[in-house]
Amino acid sequence: MTTIFSTRSTARSGLTKLALGVTTALTMLAATPAMATVLNFENEMPFPFNGGDPIIKDDYTLTVVDNHGDGTGGAGVIVNGNDPYTCSADNCPTGNNSNYYLGVNDGGIVLTRNSTSSQSGWGFRLTGFDYSFLAPVGGLEDFSYGALNLVGTLLDGSTISASLDFPGYVDGHPSFAAAQLGSDFLNATLTSLSIRACVNVDGADGSLSCVYPAEGSPILNQAQFGIDNITLAEVPEPGSLALLGLGAGALALRRRKSNASSTNA
Repeated sequence: MTTIFSTRSTARSGLTKLALGVTTALTMLAATPAMATVLNFENEMPFPFNGGDPIIKDDYTLTVVDNHGDGTGGAGVIVNGNDPYTCSADNCPTGNNSNYYLGVNDGGIVLTRNSTSSQSGWGFRLTGFDYSFLAPVGGLEDFSYGALNLVGTLLDGSTISASLDFPGYVDGHPSFAAAQLGSDFLNATLTSLSIRACVNVDGADGSLSCVYPAEGSPILNQAQFGIDNITLAEVPEPGSLALLGLGAGALALRRRKSNASSTNA
């Protein structure tokens, strides 16, 4: 009887460790990921991009989006912040002396993990970036002329969004600043991220609203932005962590069974 009781206790202990393994996996999923990647454009030559063009950075791809016409027009460019002749209208943002990306002509970008990555299918979290407005002309007053809008796709296919007012002006130029993301976005595990600017316009009632310029609009091609130092943290897909936890629990159960057999022998 004593031997039977010992075997059953061992099995229950093993199942407890198995459940603990699953719990550990879920805890790992909820924890802030440790592996971070900063996407900048230091190794990229100043170059224009059309809608549909990919910019491959490490394990990620930024796909340029042209929101007008057939979707293949000019919508982005990498510029050198040290080049005073980059913007002929004296409207380039300040506060960034490195290479950075400009979304021009109302264009946007979509960020995804590379399909060729060894970790393809895993999610990521956005933890920060630097951004700025790109004015249509120079010499504007200190004001936020629009916002940068983020739409992230979550693991379950639903979406999360955020809107960040553009930083103000310094000495007549729009200026780069670090994004201040809310905790909901910081903790969201994404499979893709869409980034696009809107422009503030006065409504008929005098209120201010941020809109995406449409064809024929007087603000066409003025929803523009600069972005740099996109910081991402990689998150394993839930299935991988669950299997890891199950594997650890099963191994513990197997060892306990082996030890029980040795004791009974």
